[in-house]
Amino acid sequence: MQPPVSKEFKQYYSREFYRAIVGSTIELIAVLDEEGTYTFVGDSVVASLGYTPEELLGVSALSFIHPEDLPSVKNALEELLKFNTASFPLFRFKAKQGDWRWIECTGRNMLHNDHVRGIMVTSRDVTEAIQLAYDKDYHQAYYKSLFFEHPDTVFTLDINGAFQQVNKHIQTLTAYSKSDILGLPYTALLHPDHVKIATDAISKVWTGEAHTVEVRIVTKLGDIKNISVSVMPVYFRGEVQGVQGIAKDITEAVQAQKLIRQQAQQLNSILDSITEPFYALDHEWRFSFASTSFASFIKMDRSQITGRVIWELWPELKSSKFYGVCQQVAEQQTAAYLEEAFTTPYPGYLHISIYPTPDGVAVHFIDVTEQKNIQREIEKLSLVASKTVNGVIIMDAERKIEWVNDGFCRITGYDREEVLGQIPSDLLQGPGTDPKVAQRIVSKYNSRKPFSEEVLNYRKSGEILWFYIDVTPIFDQEGNLKNFIAIQTDVTEKKEAEGKLLKLADDLYKHNLDLQQFTYIISHNLRAPVANALGLIQLVNKLPKESANFDVAKNKLQASIQQLDTVVKDINKILSLRESGRVTQRETVCLARVCQEVLGQFEDEFLKANVAVHVAIAPDHCLLSIKAYLHSILYNLLSNSLKYKAEDRQLEIWVQTERDKRGYVLTVRDSGSGMDMQLVQKQLFQLYKRFHPNTFGKGIGLFMVKTQVQALGGKIDVESTLNQGTTFKIYLGAKHV
Repeated sequence: MQPPVSKEFKQYYSREFYRAIVGSTIELIAVLDEEGTYTFVGDSVVASLGYTPEELLGVSALSFIHPEDLPSVKNALEELLKFNTASFPLFRFKAKQGDWRWIECTGRNMLHNDHVRGIMVTSRDVTEAIQLAYDKDYHQAYYKSLFFEHPDTVFTLDINGAFQQVNKHIQTLTAYSKSDILGLPYTALLHPDHVKIATDAISKVWTGEAHTVEVRIVTKLGDIKNISVSVMPVYFRGEVQGVQGIAKDITEAVQAQKLIRQQAQQLNSILDSITEPFYALDHEWRFSFASTSFASFIKMDRSQITGRVIWELWPELKSSKFYGVCQQVAEQQTAAYLEEAFTTPYPGYLHISIYPTPDGVAVHFIDVTEQKNIQREIEKLSLVASKTVNGVIIMDAERKIEWVNDGFCRITGYDREEVLGQIPSDLLQGPGTDPKVAQRIVSKYNSRKPFSEEVLNYRKSGEILWFYIDVTPIFDQEGNLKNFIAIQTDVTEKKEAEGKLLKLADDLYKHNLDLQQFTYIISHNLRAPVANALGLIQLVNKLPKESANFDVAKNKLQASIQQLDTVVKDINKILSLRESGRVTQRETVCLARVCQEVLGQFEDEFLKANVAVHVAIAPDHCLLSIKAYLHSILYNLLSNSLKYKAEDRQLEIWVQTERDKRGYVLTVRDSGSGMDMQLVQKQLFQLYKRFHPNTFGKGIGLFMVKTQVQALGGKIDVESTLNQGTTFKIYLGAKHV
């Protein structure tokens, strides 16, 4: 008889036993409350979805479901609460890695079970099964499309050679309908002269060899057609079970080949009529064709050169560049072009085009001696332009660069060879170039009139350049546009000076706004306490010291002086803030640490007021900034959220950061009393402006926040809705580190 087992052992054994069973199953077992929040998650979730059970506990399962599948899941959950059991439709669940997994799920309502008190759901990841089913349907659809929608005639033959299946094009090819041809042997369609060719091809297929043949068929209407048929074996379980074929009507192609042979004879006549010299050489470098114009150019009869080897006819050509390029074209089978001066057999400067042909090479050339002489003259003129300090560009009618001077290369950093054939705007303009200016320049080029423009460009190194360009179009005697000449002057220093002046003007404008604020302070906030103090001093001097009114007047005098001192301190604080923002050394500041420090200062107040704070700041969100300013900004915003919370609901505050192209965006959002932005927007950041008369405040906090944000080189935006809450977005101007 076994000894009795203690109650504690049974509980432990039961708990660990079932935990091991649940954790080792491939199915995910979990328990949800009525709202769909996880109250228990089995360990198998790690293998299934990548989450640990702790990561899901207390989180709504609905938040992981794909938005498109969410309505049907919610309906199934409602059905489960009514009828105790339910099968959920297949849905997508977001795994920890971010991918969507297909889940098969059933649920059981166990809310009234004292041991469970929840909805037990059993889930299985069926993503792979769904993908396999999809792949199968996809490949089946692909095959059907390839067979039935193929533009040519597709068919299959059974082991007896009879048509087993055909697509819709069979009737176009043979005039037989599908019902006519199914079961018919393929030999019934063949022309008697081509039966053996076709049967030999099919015999090769039965041995496992695909084959393509050209045969003639006789259609149902008695027409004879030439077709090209590709036949291939169809394997099933390792054995050839049939033949699949693709037939294409090549009747017109066969007729076209006949026509080509006829036209080849005409081509010789056409080539012979070309006015520019042209000839062809075979693989042994013998003349296989020479046009009349070529014979005339070299002053020889065609009979004297046809069949002769060109290098034997003119041995001097072996030492020319032309000889090497001909060898290259023959070897690489790619066309080539060159210009070269000759004395034999055709004196002058020639532009030569050499093309590969099936039999050798073909050569076509034009005499460009006169153009070369003109080019030499242009080069002499360009020598003068090359010595100028400014950049000079000569472009063709399509604005492609033909030549640039040394000044252009020095200013832009590009070599002359790099820019030839390029369009200047494509080469020099970049992300900072104003699109409107770029479009205006293109329009002015298209107008074919002289123009000038200032444009932001870039050196090869990426450095910004400002150019003043002066463009002149050049026309020939017939009025045709031949070239553009552009002169570029580097005005970068001038533009930088203009930028500094604009910044100075902006600083002066902001300084003027500050002066207006200080004027307001002096005229309102300083004048009132000073006037009160002066009046009270006169009153005190007249009252006996022993009277009660004397003490009252003295206390009011002290209050006026304290108010005056407060305003003076505020002014000093603002002036000190603006000055320190310009000179204070920046340091590496981690936004999460600053937020933690500020929240620590409000810990007791937030706890007392039951405030819920949500923070989403990554630990690596750090930047070069002034820590004291960031601390003050966040402190003032959180203080305002607490100060102006709604009385009828819990205050929630969200603090988060995200990256943008300039650095970081700090967002502070609350669910407080909010503001009517139409009423307060223009005065929101002004000094001593308050919009909640029932709440104590000086009206300086938001003014300080904006001043500090501007001192950091950033900007601040506000969105607020009355009785809903307020959002501050602070765009910090410092790049992350």
